[in-house]
Amino acid sequence: MGAVDVYNVEGGVVGSAELPPTIFGVENPSQDAIYFTVKAYLINQRQGNADTLTRAEVDRTKKKLWRQKGTGRARMGTMGSPVWVGGGAAHGPHPRPYDERVPKKVRRLALRSALTLKARDNQVRVLEDVSFDAPKTRRVADLARALGVQGRKALLVVGAADPNLFKSCRNLPGFDVRPVNSFSVYDVMGAETVMFTRSALARLSEVWGAS
Repeated sequence: MGAVDVYNVEGGVVGSAELPPTIFGVENPSQDAIYFTVKAYLINQRQGNADTLTRAEVDRTKKKLWRQKGTGRARMGTMGSPVWVGGGAAHGPHPRPYDERVPKKVRRLALRSALTLKARDNQVRVLEDVSFDAPKTRRVADLARALGVQGRKALLVVGAADPNLFKSCRNLPGFDVRPVNSFSVYDVMGAETVMFTRSALARLSEVWGAS
């Protein structure tokens, strides 16, 4: 895929890094794989805990309202019938799982395809490893400004979880941080710029480069 510049926390270029072609240079990116993976991700966020009461579960009398014949009115059973206010719901939702599974090969193809599309559009950046002794939102804001991503949707993928870094980024609108072992195709496609630290890129290359 070629070399890209590596930036430090101040936004200056301090070197270059190679983007593995097996990850960032897929010959035929699969839009279908991206679609199915993102759709499954969104579906799996649903809790599926909506619940309604059936006519057997509502707290209404089970007594027949009037006799079957001879009143001139339509026949009617109990107050729990769905046609009555306060009656049970007909065909209402009940708790159920919404889990949707995507094959491992499709998930891998989707992530490679998403990263390839971002790289082709020059939306991939590489940074030096970032580590703060304490939360410093201003430094991350200065970095975003130097890279031209301030106020835009940006994803920063780091080698390992860093609470101080997460706290430094959480007040920046549109700026998201994910460890390299848990970022998703949804995160990549939702960002205008995807940034990797050196350690995250090395780990990604180690796990995904040859598979």
